[in-house]
Amino acid sequence: MGAPEHITDTDITDALTALPDITAAEVAGALGIGRSTAAKRLARLEAAGTIRRNRGGRSGGARVADRWSLATPAPETRQSEGATSEEPAATSSEAASPSEPDPSDPGTGAGERSETAGDASGRLAPGALGALVREYLAARPGQSFGPSGIGKALGRSAGAVSNALSAMATAGEVQLVAERPRRYRIAR
Repeated sequence: MGAPEHITDTDITDALTALPDITAAEVAGALGIGRSTAAKRLARLEAAGTIRRNRGGRSGGARVADRWSLATPAPETRQSEGATSEEPAATSSEAASPSEPDPSDPGTGAGERSETAGDASGRLAPGALGALVREYLAARPGQSFGPSGIGKALGRSAGAVSNALSAMATAGEVQLVAERPRRYRIAR
């Protein structure tokens, strides 16, 4: 584990200069570090405004890797790029406030914004899934849903949603309205 410590931020930006628009896995391979280490270092540089993330989105239900490149320093360049230049600026501010999930992340609906609420690997920040589930149910008062239906709508695992719903039911935020199959609705 001593190898990643000798890799500097300059090494990472040099790699992005040599190989623009590359994935975290490609950065890791080029620098001889682990993918998770590369993802964390890239996220830190993104938050500092040094680099930008181009979200990969989803293709056929599978997540497409994000691509990384150097940030454009001149404001004139960002203006000439149009609406796409605003996305990287929004993602860096979203990464700084993980309590508010981002709707521009890959996937559909609330599931998209949740991925930006966590780290570069797409993991959610603690409590973010519960907030997404709460928002989903609150937008549909009087209706009941199972964990798999909510999971599909949010682009999240049914097991993780089930765990969040159980915790929320214990806290009184949602009501268990049917045991088999389990169905929940927002508490009134």
